[in-house]
Amino acid sequence: MLFSGGLYLWVMAIHIGKKIKEELYAQGISVTDFAKKINRSRNVAYDIFERESIDTALLNRIAKVLNVDFFSLYSSQKEFSLDSIKHFNSGEPPPNYGKHAEEILLLQQQNEALLKEVVYLKKIINLLESPKAKARKGKS
Repeated sequence: MLFSGGLYLWVMAIHIGKKIKEELYAQGISVTDFAKKINRSRNVAYDIFERESIDTALLNRIAKVLNVDFFSLYSSQKEFSLDSIKHFNSGEPPPNYGKHAEEILLLQQQNEALLKEVVYLKKIINLLESPKAKARKGKS
């Protein structure tokens, strides 16, 4: 527990290397095969098992190889077991994946046009509410 600016912070120490090693052995994957899949040497793989922290790009690669979301370990302050690790599908992108990008671009363009219209309408409202406009209205 750390004390910071009047707040007590609970810090959960996660030894990510141990979690990776446990998952590797649970899946029955050899260290040699694991090292090949992450494009590292066998010695580096053993080094990873000893690390308390790890670069996110490497952790992402390991997560894809083992098909395990290790990042979820860091998202909560509770104790985790391997059963609570969320799995994800790293397969092919969904159908119509590119179509969504086109729709998003179209919606962004429509949003920009609407924002310009809002600015224009606000100018009209300001003109109508100006003292000169009120004076003209009062003379009528």
